[in-house]
Formats: sequence, C-alpha cells, structure tokens
Amino acid sequence: MNYLKENWRTIFVALLAFGLLALQIAAMYFTAIPVMAHRIAFLALSMMLLFLRKSKNRFETVVNWVFIAFCAFSVFYAFHEASRLELRIAFVEDMMPIDYVVGVSLVLMLLEGTRRIAGNILLFLAIGFVAYGFLGPVLPGLLAHSGFSLTIFLESNIMSTGGMFGTATGAVVTYVFYFLLFTTFLEVSGGGQLFIDTAIWVAGRFRGGTGKAEIVSSALMGMISGSAVANVVGVGSLTIPIMKKNGFEPEMAGAITAAAATGGQLMPPIMGAAAFVMAETTGISYANIALAAIIPSVFYYFGIFCQVDFYAQKYGLKGQTKDQLPAIMGSVKRFIHMMIPLFLLIYYIATGKSIMMAGLITTGLLIAISFIRKETRMTPKRLIQAMVATVRGLPAITLPCATAGLIISAVIASSLGTKLSSIFVAIAGGNIFLSLLAVMIVCIILGMGMPSISAYIIVAMLLVPIIIQLGVPLLAAHMFVFYFALLSFVTPPVALSAYTAAGIAGADPSRTGWKGFVLTFSGFIVPYIFAYDQALLLEGTGLWIAWVCFTGALGIWTLAGAISGWFFTQANLAERLLGASAAFMLIVPTVFTDALGLCVIAGLLIFSWRKRHLKPLTSAASVERPAA
Repeated sequence: MNYLKENWRTIFVALLAFGLLALQIAAMYFTAIPVMAHRIAFLALSMMLLFLRKSKNRFETVVNWVFIAFCAFSVFYAFHEASRLELRIAFVEDMMPIDYVVGVSLVLMLLEGTRRIAGNILLFLAIGFVAYGFLGPVLPGLLAHSGFSLTIFLESNIMSTGGMFGTATGAVVTYVFYFLLFTTFLEVSGGGQLFIDTAIWVAGRFRGGTGKAEIVSSALMGMISGSAVANVVGVGSLTIPIMKKNGFEPEMAGAITAAAATGGQLMPPIMGAAAFVMAETTGISYANIALAAIIPSVFYYFGIFCQVDFYAQKYGLKGQTKDQLPAIMGSVKRFIHMMIPLFLLIYYIATGKSIMMAGLITTGLLIAISFIRKETRMTPKRLIQAMVATVRGLPAITLPCATAGLIISAVIASSLGTKLSSIFVAIAGGNIFLSLLAVMIVCIILGMGMPSISAYIIVAMLLVPIIIQLGVPLLAAHMFVFYFALLSFVTPPVALSAYTAAGIAGADPSRTGWKGFVLTFSGFIVPYIFAYDQALLLEGTGLWIAWVCFTGALGIWTLAGAISGWFFTQANLAERLLGASAAFMLIVPTVFTDALGLCVIAGLLIFSWRKRHLKPLTSAASVERPAA
C-alpha cells in the first residue's frame, strides 16, 4: 500500500503510456479510428500527462485535478461522439451543448498547458490573436474585420480538422509519435553509444580531436534524436569533460556542444518535429525533405568543424593518444546489431513507405534484435522505461503545435495573413533579400520565446507565402524558415541549448551562448544560398550542384578562418576582412563572384603560407592558450 502511495504518479504515467501506445497501434493496424476522435483523444491524453506532474503549490494541485478530470471526460467524449463528429458538416449543422463544454474546456486547458510548457510569450501571442478574432468589428483601419462568435471559433478550432486539430497536430499524431517511439527505444537500448564511441575513435586522434569528436557524435546522434537539448545532455555529458581535459576552455566546450547538438534537428533521416509538419503542410514527402536537407546540414557541421580545427591550430591542441581512444571493436561487437532497425528505417523512408508503418515495424524489430546481446536487451523494465520516456516528451511537442493552430485559425478567419502580406511586400519593395532578412529576424525572435516548432508553423503560415510570391520555390522557402526557427536554440539572449551545455561545462551561460552563436555562422548563411539557388537542395544539373557545393564549402572554410583569425598562421585584421569578403563572393552562387572569390582566396592563402614560413614565431606555440 505504501508503494502505491509513494509511486502512484509513476504508475499512472506508465498506464497512460500503455494507453497512448495502444491508441496509436490500434489506429494503425486494427481499426479505423475517426480522425477527430483520434486527435481529440491524443491531445487530451498529452495534456493529462502534463497535469500529472508534481504541483508547485496547493492551488495548482486543485487546478491539475480539475483539468485531469476534464481531460478524461474529453477522451470519453471523443469516442462516444466519434461517429457524429466524423459525419457532421462543420458550420452547417448545429453544435450540441456538450460540444461547447468540451470545446471551451479544451481551449482553456491548452492555454494553461502552453504557459507551463512554452512560457508566457506563446501564451500571450495565442490570447492576443484569439482576442483579435473576437474584437474584429471594433478595431480601426486595416485591422478591422467581421469578427467571429464563440460558435464560429469552436467550429474552426474544435469541431473540424483545422485550428487546434489542424495540420500541425495531425503531423504529431500520424508522424512524430512513431519516430519519437523508435528513437526513444533505440536510446534506452543503448544503441546510440556506438555513435559516440565511433566518433571519438575516428576524430579523437586529430588536433583538437575531442572537439571534433563532439561534432561528429552530435551529428550522428542527431540523425536519430531530432531534439537539440536531448542531444546536448546525451552527448555533452560525456564529451564536455573530455574536451576540457584536452585544453578547450569551458565556454568553448559548451559552445561546441550546443552548436553541434542544435544541428541534430537539421540532420536526416530523423529531423526535428517541424520537418514532419513541413511535410504535412507542403505536401512534399518527408523522404524528399530529408534528401534535400543532407547537403545544408553537412555544411552546417562543416562550418563548426572548420572553426574547431582553426581553434586547435591557434592554441596548439593535440588529439588523444591511442590508449585514450575507446576500444572500437568492443563497442561494435556490443551494439552493431542495433543499427539494423535504423538502416531499415532509412530504407523505408527512402522508398516512400508509410511513416507510421515504418516507425512501428522498426520499433518492433529493434525490440526483437535487442535480445541478441545482454547489454541491449529490452527487458520488461526497459520496455516500460522506453514507453514512459516516449510519452513524457509528447506535451512539449503536441501542445505548442495545437496552440500554433489556434493562432493560424485566427489569422485565416480574419484575413490577417493577406493584410500582413500586402504590408510586408510594400515595406520590402519587392526586394527578395530584404524580405528574407525580415523573415529571418521574425523567426529568431519568435524562436527565442516559444518552441521552434511553433515559430516555424506561425512564420510558415504568415510569411512564407510572401517569399514564395517573390520567386523563392516552395521547398526552399519552408527550409529557410525551418533553419532559422531552429537556430534560436543557440541565439542569445535566449539560447536553450547553449545554457544547458554551459551547466554541464560549469561555464558562464552568456559567454557560452555568444560563442555558440558564432560557431553556427554557416547555419545563418546556407539558407540564403539555397533560397537564391536550389543546388544545395539537390535541384539542378549534377555539374552545377557539384560546383556550388565546392565553392560553398571553400567559402565556409575561408569565413571560418576569418572569424577565427587563423589561416596557415595568425591573421591580422586586414587578412580577416579580405578573407570574409572573398568567402561571401564564393558563397553567392554566380560564376562571376565565384571566379573573383577564388582569385582573392588564392592570393590570401599564398600570402598566409609565406608569412608562416617567413615568421615561424607566429605558430600555435606563440598564441596564449585560454584557461582550460
């Protein structure tokens, strides 16, 4: 009895995990669950998980229990009224009193859940847009519109597959959940350890090797994680102490970890949740989105890698000795079998198989294969642990998506999007660069105050049509917004990945944030490249794609040197400015700027090489190393 009293919350969450998993498996294999009933039940159960968390005070305890009861009632309502909800014609058939009760309670619970998950900015933004919808008739000038009543509001957001239960929530229910399930099971089984050991074994032996190992391991873990903060904690807790021992200052170690972990959401095959929403929104298959993201994500990591290499040269940081490297064959022996489900998942994505089916099949295969070795065996305890870990992450994804749906619904109903587009185009004067710059700023600002997926959804709905209208193709426009929504994780003053890494490194959060921001410079450049020329998204002739990749990579390497103040030896201010100018010439995808940039870089590198041999004292040994 005491066990139940002390662990009831854990038991309840485990039961909810079983319930959610049963719901998703049933929807896939056993019965055709009506769309509205499925999405209402999924959102209600996700909110129940949030309200089951430990309360801060007695008032919150009361609120939690009231909301838990309403969540349970909403699940009952969803299945009891499933046939009616599926067959009724929205805006034509009258709503029943129970629809009003459930609708209003779901909106209120969503707003409170959003406040707890995402903070006040997304909450106030949602309240502001909803209020704008109701107050339309009394607003002045361009802001005025016909407004909507409570009935229209609930019809738009609760009683149809729009608003709260629109594209974003649908993507979580039908795509994200199954990938989250697979990656969590792979992590709990210990399969991800092979990525970290391989990265350290491959990169650790070179100069600044521990920093490079962090980059490689974060890129590999990012392929299966799709979560920046989880990547920081999972990889950084192991690599940051090693980096500090290798001579990296704490702020730099934390910055490298934050920058590399953030790129995990850009790295195929399993990108951030926003990539699944992008697939649902654009109608472009997830396989094509993942394929298009390969080169930009490699460029992102290449920019970090170059800066770490220049840093290591500048401060004379060596690699690890042979006895410090992990025993790679032992790691391969223990974990190689766990790569089979991952390769199968990649195969399914590449061949266009259903995302839901691929996620479930590979998860089942992972469980079966895990029994090959004791280290990876998915025992009943591990299975429960994996299921609970899967559902614990759902509120942080599902609630912001539903809240973003509230905002988009208000924008569509009030025609605000059309009005904003007209104003935006008029201000930018039809200039693509100014429009892209403004979109970037909006993405970063929104991403600082809310989850990146919400920032992506809002900007994609409001501003992407504008840059498409100016000539940027559909996929490039959405990828542009996707990148900058994610980069808010390492953009001060709110840089969640950097602050998490700083805590592990025992470093100053602000300095770590700014260093991480500098390391991600390639992430701020690459989107502009593919916005103007889609070669990096694998669109165009093979020869042109290869040329743009070559000049882009050379430009990123040169810019990394200019930022670091080092080419073949320490660079002065004039060399750094010249290098930055040449880099931007190469990055702009035109033949003329490429030719000019190549000439400038060639001259700069020849000068730097000669300076290194003429003045040997400007070597790494003469540069004061930061405190480790």
